[in-house]
Amino acid sequence: MMARSLSHLEYLFIEGCEEIERLILAKDQVSSSSSNGDTSLQPMSFPNLTQIYVINCKKLNSLFPFGFVHVLPKLESLIVKRNYKLEQVFKLEDEVEVVAEEEMKFDKLKRLSLEELVGLIHFCPKGYHSVFPSMIELKVKDCPKLTTGFFIDSQEFVHCKTKV
Repeated sequence: MMARSLSHLEYLFIEGCEEIERLILAKDQVSSSSSNGDTSLQPMSFPNLTQIYVINCKKLNSLFPFGFVHVLPKLESLIVKRNYKLEQVFKLEDEVEVVAEEEMKFDKLKRLSLEELVGLIHFCPKGYHSVFPSMIELKVKDCPKLTTGFFIDSQEFVHCKTKV
């Protein structure tokens, strides 16, 4: 029931949740939790979510499992600040070796802000390339370990790629 009502969610603002380690569980973590008797966890989809703010969550180490982009089709704004243990925005659960570069496309994302994330290593996993055709504002500040580079192509699309 809760997962169905979350499908109507348009704005998600999380601040000061000191014990949270992940914003969204990977699909296999959800199924293993429910097989242990916790039936409240279900794979989620957020078809109407347009804005996500995650600020000052001390133990947070990743936001989303890799492949979660398709369940955020309307995401326009992703603001992430002062989450000091955050290492990855999109985490590849099984560290599989990527043979050919794969693409993640964020069709609607207009604003991306990554600020004061001293532990952030990458936005997307190594070997993946992200494209932001609608991006109008990009802010990356005080992320000293970040290995993801952002650049603009000839069509003025913003891209990001993590160094291998």
